[in-house]
Amino acid sequence: MKIKAKQYAQALFEELSNKSEGDKSGVVERFVGILIKDNNVSQIEKIIYYFEKIWNKEYSIVEAELKTSQKVGDETRNLLIDYLKKVSEVEDVKITEKEDKKIKGGFVLKYKDKILDASIKNRLNSFKNNLLN
Repeated sequence: MKIKAKQYAQALFEELSNKSEGDKSGVVERFVGILIKDNNVSQIEKIIYYFEKIWNKEYSIVEAELKTSQKVGDETRNLLIDYLKKVSEVEDVKITEKEDKKIKGGFVLKYKDKILDASIKNRLNSFKNNLLN
């Protein structure tokens, strides 16, 4: 039976959860050794993906991607973090900011399986659709 990436991720999470900071590097080294022995190194990206999902769920973290035409200020960033904490019911938010020159104004925020499109283009399209209907 072939072990799936999600199973590897769960096993790694469980092993790391029981270890002190000093022991964690040894756990990771042994884990990589198992992947090599089982010829499953090709699954590493999927394993990392599932591990992050498990970790974030366990420690009440939501990851978000913020696309804007230019970097946002601290006040706006903090407002978005507070918003995400409230709607996602989590304790911590990690935002990755990306500049996208196609966005002329506003922002697009992706988190969990949701997209909040507050871009000028989206607002204009909504306005246009409302006028046509």
